[in-house]
Amino acid sequence: MHYTFTPGPTHLFRLAAGADIAGGLLDFATANGIEAAWVSYLGAVRRAAFRYYDQEALEYRDLVMDQHLEVLIGTGNISMLDGAPFLHSHAVFGDDRGAAFGGHIAPGCEVFSLEVRMEVLEGDPPVRRFDAATGLGLWS
Repeated sequence: MHYTFTPGPTHLFRLAAGADIAGGLLDFATANGIEAAWVSYLGAVRRAAFRYYDQEALEYRDLVMDQHLEVLIGTGNISMLDGAPFLHSHAVFGDDRGAAFGGHIAPGCEVFSLEVRMEVLEGDPPVRRFDAATGLGLWS
């Protein structure tokens, strides 16, 4: 599979304190009619909620760190799933001792301060469909 895009506008914005990372990024994409984009972000969270995908059980395991953490790097993409924008994003968090933790961003990741870069990709957006081999919704 191969997609070709023309670079579109690049949006720089900040998510407000208390916002949910996943919800905030999806809300921005939906409000701006964005169906395909590359996303990167950094900042800090009051609470981290992320997931690890168990490749044998074909299911996510939810992880929560109810503490203040730095967002060392967050990256992901926007594509389409069931006719709506879908966020696939991973992040690495750092604690006050320099230890790092990360995984798929999950709902409940509460922003302290977050700066976002969302680069729109012009062209037919990637569409996710269920893949039986992995149990995931992957680009088709």
